[in-house]
Order: sequence, then C-alpha cells, then structure tokens
Amino acid sequence: MDKVIFEVEISNNGPRGWETAAVLELPATWAEFHDALQKARIEDGRFCRNELLHIRDSGFPDSVIGQDVNLYDLNLFAQRLAALNDTQGMGMKALLEMERHDGPIPLNYLIHLTYNTDTCRLMPQLSDDRELGAFLYENRLLSDEAMALLDKAEPDSGFQSKLLALLGEQHRQDHGGVFTRWGYAEIHGEMREMDEPEKAAVLHRPGAPVILEVTKGWSGDLKRDDTNSVLLSLPAPDDEIRRAIGGIGTACAFRCVDCRIPSLREAIDDENDIRQVNQFARKLAQKEEGWGEGELVTYKALLEASGCVDLQDAARLMEGLEEYELHPDVIQAWDYAERALREKYPDLPEALFRTDSSAEIGRKLLEDGNAALTEYGLLQKRDGSPLPCFVEGQTDPVIEMNL
Repeated sequence: MDKVIFEVEISNNGPRGWETAAVLELPATWAEFHDALQKARIEDGRFCRNELLHIRDSGFPDSVIGQDVNLYDLNLFAQRLAALNDTQGMGMKALLEMERHDGPIPLNYLIHLTYNTDTCRLMPQLSDDRELGAFLYENRLLSDEAMALLDKAEPDSGFQSKLLALLGEQHRQDHGGVFTRWGYAEIHGEMREMDEPEKAAVLHRPGAPVILEVTKGWSGDLKRDDTNSVLLSLPAPDDEIRRAIGGIGTACAFRCVDCRIPSLREAIDDENDIRQVNQFARKLAQKEEGWGEGELVTYKALLEASGCVDLQDAARLMEGLEEYELHPDVIQAWDYAERALREKYPDLPEALFRTDSSAEIGRKLLEDGNAALTEYGLLQKRDGSPLPCFVEGQTDPVIEMNL
C-alpha cells in the first residue's frame, strides 16, 4: 500500500524470535502482511511480539499504541487512518486528545473512533476560552441569560472579557472539548458502532494473484483518480483487459498494487507488456491450486536466493519446485555449521556454536554445499546441485531446466 502510517517490528514468541524479527509497514495488503509473518516465523498475528518503531505523522501520539498488540487490528487501524481525508484526520486527532489517556488505548476503540470523525466539530482559529466564549456569543449559541448579561456589558471591557472566558470555559467543560493546534474541537452528535464486516475483511485473502491499477497517462508519482484509473484483477480474459484499457483511453500505464509475491511487485511495474503480466498471473494462479503455504514460501525463498527480478524468469522458477527444500529453523550461518557437524559428531558441546568461528565455518559450508540463507530460512537443492542464479555476468542455469 502506498500511504505508510506505522512501522512495527514483529517477532515470534520463541527464544530466538529476535533473530528472525521483521519490520512491517502498515497498512499492508494481505500478501505483504502474511509475507512478513512468514519471514518472522509467526503462526498467528494475534499472538506475537511487536513494537511500534515509527509513526509517519508528527501529530499522532505514539503512546496510544501498546506493545504486543493484535497485528490484524493494528493493520485495520492503519487502513482506516490511511483512508481519512485531511478534515477527518484532524477530527481523529482531536478525538484522541479528548480521550485524555496517558497510556495505550485498546485498538478496537481506536478503530471505532475512525468511524466517528464526523462527530467531531472543529472551530478553527480558537485558541483559548475567551475566544471560544466570543465565538459562542457572536453566533448566539449561549443561553438567553448569558446572552442578556453580555449584551449589557460594555464592549471590549475587562468585565466582558472575563465573562466571555468564564462562559467559554464552562461550555468547554460541559462538552468535553479541547483546544488543538487547529482550533477548538468537541463532540457533536451520536457516535456509531464499528463496521464489523469491514474488520472481518482484513483476514480475507484476495482471490486474484495480481492486482493492477491501470491509469490514463503516467507520472512517477502516480495517484489514484477514479476518473482516470481502474483496478484490474489478473489473470483475466483478453477481452476484459481490452475493456479495462479501452475504458480509460489508449494512452495508459499500469502499476502493481498487490501481488501474492510481494518481492515481484517491482518486476511487474518494470514490465511494459500487460499481457506478460497476465501470463505470469495465470501461471501463478494455476500453481497455487496445488501449492500449500510451504510451497509458496519455498518459491519466495528461491526468488530471493537466485536474485530473480524478471517475470519470465520468475515464471520458469515455478517449475520443479519439488527439487528444493527449505529449512526455516536454519537462520544464521552457525546454525548450518551446527547442522552439518552434528550429523557426524552428535556429541559436540553447545559452546562450540554461535560464535564468530562457527559462523565462518557455516559460510564456507554453505558455499561448498550450494545452499543459501534467505529471510525464510535455508534453501538448497535436494541433490546438492547449484541453485539458479541471475547475477549479472553469470550464465542463467534456469534455461537448462525441464519445463
């Protein structure tokens, strides 16, 4: 997703969770979210270690977000914040100030507030009780008694100024209002409950492996414009693609807004032919029908280990996936050294491992064994042959595969 609200570090609850900790930017698409869970070896985003690293909004207090929260709820909260316009965003921050919490606020309640920003009435350029009292007086929003008393007071006198301040303070306290950097804010109207179906949708996996935003024209800073862009789910029939392009004119471009394999989004953006993207999406959809999560993660690890940044190469790597094995428990080079040495010497003392020396041995064994450490774990071919490599200047070994 384009607009980043939170950066959060996530890790599993195991004793070595810190070694696979991942940084997740929120809001995230379903694919981005679960990719981060896979890298961090987290089985359930509701129960894991997490800590907020950064909020990309100077006006949002980080103290309201607790530690080790439900990641699904945090992602929904980020989605809701990203969807607010400027006025709604100011209303949300004002609602938080009205809460007057010194510590974290439950995420369910924070999400609830995002649905009620329109209940926050903002009165710009009011900075203190006297100005609030004067605004109420000028707009005849005070009681008849207060209006009559002010009408009798000498304009701009000290008495009138103090009376306006007292009346403004009383109104603020009665309505639970606050002064913000945008002015005075208070609740006006009834709050409505959160939309539960939308919350449940966060856990729903989208059906399309690739989703494009097809846009009339192109700029480096592409922004969504409903009049000039459409979302296109791939794979799609050719006539559906033609309708999508034809509906916005022939001068158009596309970018990937979601992909089941997040690391390939840039490769999709670099592709000039939408038909090639559609062919890749069709093949990925076909493979997913027979893949489980294990195969999908192995494929991601293979893309990383091989340095694959091209869609056609990525499509070819889907074939023969059963030739590879992934070991998520092998995280560091010394893990591989321990794994290899204990096969021959099972009684070696633990003190020999998790040292710089064992890490160096592990790196040498990885090179000799044609294996690679990825963010998902250790990847190697079952027969010990070299892994595919797409590093510039080397021969592409993938073309020798039986497709």
